[in-house]
Amino acid sequence: MRWYQHLFWKIFISTWLFSSITMGLLIYGLMTVNERRHGRDLYEERLLSQAQTLIERYESGDSSSRSSRNEGHRRQRFPLQILDVETGQRLIELRRPLPEGPKVRLVYESDAGRQYQILAPMPDDQFHLQRLLQFGASLQMIMVAVVAALVALLTSFLVVRPVNQLRQHARALHDQQNLSTRAEGHLSSRRDEIGELAREFNLMAAFVEKTLTGQQRLLQDVSHELRAPLARLQVAAGLVEQQLGGSHRSIDQINRECEQLNHLIEELLSLSRLEQESGQVEPCHLMPILESLVADAQLTHPEHEVLFSIDPPGLSCSLNEALLRRALGNALGNALKHTPVGSLVEILARHDGNHLLLSVVDNGPGVDKSLLKTLFNPFVRGQHNPSDGYGLGLSILQRAVQHMGGSVNATNRSEGGFELAMKIPARLA
Repeated sequence: MRWYQHLFWKIFISTWLFSSITMGLLIYGLMTVNERRHGRDLYEERLLSQAQTLIERYESGDSSSRSSRNEGHRRQRFPLQILDVETGQRLIELRRPLPEGPKVRLVYESDAGRQYQILAPMPDDQFHLQRLLQFGASLQMIMVAVVAALVALLTSFLVVRPVNQLRQHARALHDQQNLSTRAEGHLSSRRDEIGELAREFNLMAAFVEKTLTGQQRLLQDVSHELRAPLARLQVAAGLVEQQLGGSHRSIDQINRECEQLNHLIEELLSLSRLEQESGQVEPCHLMPILESLVADAQLTHPEHEVLFSIDPPGLSCSLNEALLRRALGNALGNALKHTPVGSLVEILARHDGNHLLLSVVDNGPGVDKSLLKTLFNPFVRGQHNPSDGYGLGLSILQRAVQHMGGSVNATNRSEGGFELAMKIPARLA
């Protein structure tokens, strides 16, 4: 998952941008309104000052002379009109009429007690993009961005932190097979949607634990209960064979079926016992383990060539040896069972950092891509020789690897064949 796909950064960036833009525009709008109001007040003060000068000249009698009008026009800084409210007479004759649009209307009372109306065009209030850009780089906008970032950081933390806690509980439930994991404490006691989600998670985890525990108990009970009638069946077959005096085709068939049923019971018991295995680790030397597995494979499948390599040759790790043997034995047995006669099977082992990397590679026909995702589920068998086995070997392998805290992956090799790759946390012993 890339950084921008994380919920934390999505919430942080969206909250920060929205807060920054909203607060920035609000502050810019307030500053603009305040500046316009101040500018209009200053404009009216200058209008009044200019009009006062003209009115004083008018009342003193200078407005009748042409020179006074010319001087008034020369010194006039704003286009305005001054009307005597009582007579309606214009004090100043503008060469050009006032422009169309809204106007400023002021009333001025002179020292002589006469009232005059002052008309002037409203100053333009234009939007200046350059001014907005300058505000974006100002100290005020930087402070707004910093405050918005703090708010976004706090919001993201408050939302994502409980979600991450729930994710860790779900990972413990799935990856570590810790069925007793629950979202407890403040997370489950919250009175919001996250608290409801935590409580729903606890209900789901309790249901999963109850279901899987019942399934394991059922497997154990059925396997144990099948052993007694199977033993009686084998004894009865032996007695019948003695009475008939020699081997018989039907008796041979009964014995073969009994052996297959006994093998199925052993695998079911192995699958149920894995959950009760202790996690105790001890120094394990890889060389003798692989040598014994290869020796057993050559006895049971002499038609195959089995090789192994260890890097370094004297590799020794702290592991659960019983689980490691079970995982490697099932992986090797799967490869021998589903590869043609005379094919090569290799076991590769090496240590990388804090992990032991194990691979069982063959040059058989591989597995259909549609089965790769479900291959480790119980009772799922490949398309080649589906009647050979019960589909429990790889499921037992995965449970053993997961019980050691590792993971296993099944892939079809590009050059042909099938590979089971195991990655197990292990320190050098």
